[in-house]
Amino acid sequence: MTEHQRETADRLPVLITIDSRQDDERVTQQVEGELFRKGSNFYIRYIEAEPQPERVKRRSDSSIDASRTQVTLKVSENLIKLTRRGQVESEQSFALGARQNGYYRSSAIRFPLTTVTSKLSWDEPWPFEGPLQFDELRIAWSYQLYIEERCTGKFNIRLRIIPA
Repeated sequence: MTEHQRETADRLPVLITIDSRQDDERVTQQVEGELFRKGSNFYIRYIEAEPQPERVKRRSDSSIDASRTQVTLKVSENLIKLTRRGQVESEQSFALGARQNGYYRSSAIRFPLTTVTSKLSWDEPWPFEGPLQFDELRIAWSYQLYIEERCTGKFNIRLRIIPA
C-alpha cells in the first residue's frame, strides 16, 4: 500500500453529535467533520457551530474564514487535547486525574486555563489499530475548568461519531 493509499484509508468523513453540559445548561450540536489517524493518535476536526442551548444545529460548510473556528481533537490512549483556531484560539488538555494547563485568546483578551479531568472514556475497542471501520464511536469526558485558579464550572462532554 502506498503512503497516499494509507492516508486515504485513515481519513473518514464523519457526522459528530456534541453534547456539552455545564452545571444546569446543555448545548447539543451536530456538525460534519473528519476523523483521521497520524501514528498512534486519532484526530477529529470540524468547524465549530454557534451554540444554541437545547437545540440541534447542523453545519455542512467545511471552509474556514476568520469568523469561524476550527476545532481539532487529538485523541490518544490517555489524553485528549482540544485546540480551537479562528475567531478565538484556545488549547485545553484532558488527562484522567491530572491538572492540565491551557489558554484562551481572542482579539480582546487572553488568560490561562487549567482543567482537572474526573472522567475520560471511549468505546472499547477504540480503533487504535487496523482500518477505520465502525458504525459508531463515543467519547466522553468530565472536568472542572479553572481560570486563574478559580473554578468556573463543571463540564460534561459527550461525542457521538458516525461515518458520514
